[in-house]
Amino acid sequence: MIQRRIRAVKWLNTTPALGVCSVCSREFKVPMNALKRTADAQANLQEQFDRHKCQSLDSSKVDARTHVLLRQESDEDDDEEEDDRREEDDDDDEGDGYSE
Repeated sequence: MIQRRIRAVKWLNTTPALGVCSVCSREFKVPMNALKRTADAQANLQEQFDRHKCQSLDSSKVDARTHVLLRQESDEDDDEEEDDRREEDDDDDEGDGYSE
């Protein structure tokens, strides 16, 4: 049997803010009042994780999540490339030979 574990996926400095189950991918969010202390945040995540029951995911849901994650990553890269192109275009305006 696969051993389930909790994995912290979002952090605020050294404090875990969001955890995910390694088996069912369920998310566990740390409440705002527990984010003040790292020990409280860790304890809260562990408590939520220990109480939950894993639900199996359909392969279609897993595939859809993978597609969404890959799509988001490529969009970020496209945005960075677009910003770089805008900066280059702005630099070219100064020496284009036209005057106002």
